[in-house]
Amino acid sequence: MNFLKRSWLYITRKKLKSLIILTILFILSLTLLSSLVIKKSTDLEAKNISKALRLGFTLGNNQRTNPGTDRGSGTVSSSMIDQIVESKDISDYVKRMNSTVDFINTKLVPLPNGKSGYDKEKDKKFGNATTILGVNKSELENKFRSNAIKLTAGRHINEKDQNKILVHEDFAKKNNLKLGSKIKLKANPYDSDNRYKSTEEAELEIVGLFNGKNPKTASYQMELFENLFFADLTSVRKLNKTTKANEIYQDATFFTDKDIDKTIEDLKKLPLDWKKYELTKNSQNLTNVTATVKNIYSLIDGMLLASFFFGITIIALILFLWINERKHETGILLSIGKTKKDILLQHIFEIIILASVGIAGSYFMVKPIAQSVGNNIVQNAAKSTEKSASASLKGLSLGADADSVTSSKNLDKINISLEPADILGVIGLEIIIILIATTISSKKIIDKSPKELLTEVK
Repeated sequence: MNFLKRSWLYITRKKLKSLIILTILFILSLTLLSSLVIKKSTDLEAKNISKALRLGFTLGNNQRTNPGTDRGSGTVSSSMIDQIVESKDISDYVKRMNSTVDFINTKLVPLPNGKSGYDKEKDKKFGNATTILGVNKSELENKFRSNAIKLTAGRHINEKDQNKILVHEDFAKKNNLKLGSKIKLKANPYDSDNRYKSTEEAELEIVGLFNGKNPKTASYQMELFENLFFADLTSVRKLNKTTKANEIYQDATFFTDKDIDKTIEDLKKLPLDWKKYELTKNSQNLTNVTATVKNIYSLIDGMLLASFFFGITIIALILFLWINERKHETGILLSIGKTKKDILLQHIFEIIILASVGIAGSYFMVKPIAQSVGNNIVQNAAKSTEKSASASLKGLSLGADADSVTSSKNLDKINISLEPADILGVIGLEIIIILIATTISSKKIIDKSPKELLTEVK
């Protein structure tokens, strides 16, 4: 009788012991498989965020030497942007211009308490005003790229547009608006960034609706995602009462298919004031994501390592405790000419057969369990990252507005997927565990002679 048949006969005859080992192996398989798919899914989610943000860099104020406008906005000129766009390495770009405006025939969405968040005096000046963002291509704007907000109806703003705007679907609902509706805007004369004291008006047609919610509690109504607006540059330029010659931009983000470090190095040779302005890679927006992934990897690697040694220890211990009753069986097998290798293979395959059942069972149960555990791990890791980031600000805090939220983009969940490679990974790990555990537990009887084993039997 070969070792495979003997293995099968043993586990079917010793049902209780087989069930105990099977339960342990099932839990081990579930833990190992969950750890592997959580780690893989975390990596995939991080790559998806990175891909959405695209490889690029942003031209903006150097805050250390150039605080910008009275309200701290950017002062990037049109000519600076044009010089960079002319580079052969730039594949696409988006430029952003601010304008604080009053809404004439519509109302902004208030805070949950029904107020604006301003004091009485400021509410009179800005109670129904907010900053709209003029862009040449709204689909490339950071908040859309990072999926902080998503277009749900209509289309994006493009370079040829005039008198067009994108609004939040909740703002549209509050004001009974739809695609094609028009809203009237007027430059707010009290805004300190209104350089030319403009009171220009514009009527803009809604061409797109988007959704999205603040992940943080807003202090002012202008921070609410519902009060985000994206307009064409021609309209914003008119509201600001500026021309291409004297207009200023918040910033401009450029995308490239080339080596980003080399591209930035080459662009810094342009005759721009690099003391007041700087180029920053988009990867800096992934700082929180990278830190969270690192925290998750550390935890998952710890789980894998602990599961590995736990598996070896508990299986070896249980087998060792049951080893006495196998002395007679082993002594007889050795006396009839079976080799020690043959007997050891029997012991190994007994566990492998049970492990295959445990792995199969874990395959059907792992997705919901890993999804729940994975999301919990991600959320805790994200909180840890945000706590560390907050501590680094030394008492300061990021706002709840869309730009602050997007700049601190983090993982909030993962989507678990199971592939054959994950199962193969668990099989490989468990084979190693079984080989080590079985070899350790069997050594005590394998190294003895048939006579010693048969005389030791009680």
